[in-house]
This record gives sequence, C-alpha cells and structure tokens, in this order.
Amino acid sequence: IKFHLRNNIVRPESTILFVGYQARGTLGRQILDKNPYVRIHGKEWPSRAKIEQLHGLSGHADRGGLLGWLGTASSPPRSAFVTHGEESSSLAFAELLRSRLGWRAAVPNYADTVELE
Repeated sequence: IKFHLRNNIVRPESTILFVGYQARGTLGRQILDKNPYVRIHGKEWPSRAKIEQLHGLSGHADRGGLLGWLGTASSPPRSAFVTHGEESSSLAFAELLRSRLGWRAAVPNYADTVELE
C-alpha cells in the first residue's frame, strides 16, 4: 500500500479514498489531515492528491454489540483499557463499561505506558 501511496500522493489527478478509521499518529491519519508533506519510506513526499473519506463503513462491532459480547465474560477483568477510536467516543465507552458492567475502565493517553501485574 505504501508503494501505491508514494507513487500517487504527488499526483493531483489521483484520489486517495479512506474507508476506515485512521488512528492518530498513523500515516493514514497524516494524509487524511491533509498535511502538505508526509513521510513514506523515509522520504518526505508532497501531498497533492485529492483526499477523501467515505463514512459509514466499518469492520467493527457497534457499541451495543461490544457491550453484549463483553457482558458474556465469566468474570470481569481487573482493568479494561479503551484504546481505539476518537477520545470522546473512547471516554463514553469507558463510562458505559463502568456503569453497565461495573468494570474498572480507563482511557489511557496516546503513548501512555501501563504496567500490568
């Protein structure tokens, strides 16, 4: 994929279409945020392609599906960490884990380290 990006991101007649979530700190998110230059294979490339995102497609379960699945656990974990999604969605989901399942849930900051016992 990176070779295709490298060869097409510089072309104004190209379109890069994202159909899934692009996490903060990833190349995809840098492109989606329309940074004027992105680093691919150790080199800075000018971003001249048209950048688009198609919303509504996901390979992930929704909030209800996740809660239902997590609720089938035979015993709750000592701690649950929500590490995927935008901050507002992650915080809301952690609150649901606490309120509906009674779990100890947290949303660590980007690049945080958590020591597990």
